[in-house]
Amino acid sequence: MKERLQSLPYGWRLLLATLSLGIGTGLVGIACHYLLEGVQRLAFGQNRADLLQQFQEAGALRRFLVLCVTGVLAAGFWYVLQSRHKILSIRKQIDLAGDREPAPLAHLLHASMQVAIVGAGASLGKEGAPREVGALLAGHLGKAFSLAIKERRVLIACGAGAGLAAVYQVPFASSLFVFETLGLAYHWKNFVLVLSSTYLATWVAQPIVGHGAIYHMSPVHWSASSLFQAVIVALLVTPLALAFRFLANRASRKRRKDGTILWALPVAFMVLAAIVSFYPIFMGNGQVLAQALLSGQPFSNLALTLAVKGLLVYLLLRNGAYGGTLTPSFALGIGSGYLATLLLTVVGIHLDPALGMLLGATVFLGTTLRAPLTAIALSLGFTGQSWALILPLALAAGVSYMIQNRWENKR
Repeated sequence: MKERLQSLPYGWRLLLATLSLGIGTGLVGIACHYLLEGVQRLAFGQNRADLLQQFQEAGALRRFLVLCVTGVLAAGFWYVLQSRHKILSIRKQIDLAGDREPAPLAHLLHASMQVAIVGAGASLGKEGAPREVGALLAGHLGKAFSLAIKERRVLIACGAGAGLAAVYQVPFASSLFVFETLGLAYHWKNFVLVLSSTYLATWVAQPIVGHGAIYHMSPVHWSASSLFQAVIVALLVTPLALAFRFLANRASRKRRKDGTILWALPVAFMVLAAIVSFYPIFMGNGQVLAQALLSGQPFSNLALTLAVKGLLVYLLLRNGAYGGTLTPSFALGIGSGYLATLLLTVVGIHLDPALGMLLGATVFLGTTLRAPLTAIALSLGFTGQSWALILPLALAAGVSYMIQNRWENKR
């Protein structure tokens, strides 16, 4: 079979590898969707359209026990896995393409556990898993089709973007992510490969994952005053996003991998369990919190809620858990943007809180991902808003980007 593939012209092999990647990552997105829903149903009972309602109906004791058991199982799993295998990040997979192959089964199990703990209520994002499996699949396809090392690296980056596109149904934003966050060169061939794989993966996963916006939100409009709001939100939210990015990066660098994970991670999950037994709003990757804010639910202590959510993400990552920070960042950005807009009302400036939430999400995502264009596309894609909002969102992202550069140059 491999000899037949090698007999094909190089261009055809590259095309077939890209199409196979798009279809494969679409199936990965479907598998992640079913795994997440299956764990949620097993842990908390019958699925509900309203995820917060599902958590609430499960009861405080059940929420507490599920997270305590999850912490023990996750700690044992990651201790054994990491004592036997080296888990390569997407960046490492790209850099080591052709030199070192990641262990397929270990990476698949690693990704599956990430999705499972989110389904059980962990305060981490699920997007890391499909990105890692997409990159893993791309590496094997590049080798199977005997592609050059340069194209293998591009394909691995495409796989990460396609995995993200499949689970969230945001192909354009995922394409931007590949170029901005993973640093793929802006070349016409790369554009073709990235767009082909992300859009095909989205199309394959769409019948199961769904193609509607993840978050329900009334249409938002902007006016001239919105440009002032964009600047103020960027000034107020960017320092908070920088602090969260610093904590998340520090937690990932110093993540427990030795024997201490066997007690530290269960304790971290127990802390989360104790909190969510009273406040289920902290359950999951941040989708519940973000939707509550977008739906206009009142929060008496929103600043404290956001601080606790961010610290829970840090606590789990620092003590050995793996997971993404994209959805937590979106939720924290929604809340921070809303808070910034409320602060303006204190001094007599009344602006649209819904737009403030979108501006905050854009600033927060742009900071944590180091990708302002991706952040704009994700904020619009997640909420189903019109691209007519691009001007105020771009202004907020641009001001935030300048603040970040200024801060980093002073370090």
